[in-house]
Amino acid sequence: MDFNLVRALVEIVDAGTLAEAARRRNVTRSQVSKALKTLERQMDATLMRRTTRRLELTASGQALYEHGVRMIAEMDAARSAIDSMGHSVRGHVRLSIPIGLGQIYLGDKLLAFQHLHPDITLRVLFSNRVIDLIGAEVDVAVRITSDPPPDQVARQLCAIRWGLYAAPSYLASLPPLVGPDDLAGRRILCPPSPEPHFRLVLEQGSDKRELRLRPYLQTEHLPFIRSAMLAGNGIALLPEYALPEYPLAEDVRAGNAVRVLPQWQAQGLGSALYILTMQDRRPSHAVSVLTDYLKEVLSAVGET
Repeated sequence: MDFNLVRALVEIVDAGTLAEAARRRNVTRSQVSKALKTLERQMDATLMRRTTRRLELTASGQALYEHGVRMIAEMDAARSAIDSMGHSVRGHVRLSIPIGLGQIYLGDKLLAFQHLHPDITLRVLFSNRVIDLIGAEVDVAVRITSDPPPDQVARQLCAIRWGLYAAPSYLASLPPLVGPDDLAGRRILCPPSPEPHFRLVLEQGSDKRELRLRPYLQTEHLPFIRSAMLAGNGIALLPEYALPEYPLAEDVRAGNAVRVLPQWQAQGLGSALYILTMQDRRPSHAVSVLTDYLKEVLSAVGET
């Protein structure tokens, strides 16, 4: 059995279509189709059913795909182990990081990582969504969440606290905000919600309140929410990173932002910061080195 043909099958499944697999491999669609047919002849089995819209694995194809994923991981790990016997670590790592944390802190740390390991290449995706790592072609993801996916290896790094903030100019135009009910009718700046109203949960000791608020501005880009808040556009739900680089802390110190309802703890996109990796795959040496580095530099983000 030709290992390159097994790799082609894995890439076809991960890509979803022959055309996309061909684009990723920088070959023609007919070449990808030919590789699949050759593999099916070698295995004497139909591996995929082709329809006009999608490709479906047969039972034989699913079994070979799962073994193929492990074979590729083992080969990559072996190659990385051999590389690590030299003077430097080599490899390619596909990484996904949160937009806000990446912009204000982690992006610079990744540049420093590449100075330490110049033979490791990175592909960095900025996203807040908890994703299917295999489908998104990601080796490592840093995510803020309360419920890490059960099919991924999740390493909790620290707790993340959230708060409500507003510019003094916006608050000056409102009656005093005494309790959660006073948020009704206010301009709320928050991450996207699948529902028309944003579900905001506030806690004070054993007292827990759930509010349904109509957002004034929604975006995954938390730095933009901060900018809108400073411009007086409303009350923003933002994470409270324990970082000197985090501009929100300086906004409060400078008097440009005020914590709203400080006695209440808000729930945001998630309560903890995690590193997510795939199960049933032995990580390459490059992935392991990057994961260890992320654990070290992200320990400053919050309190464990």
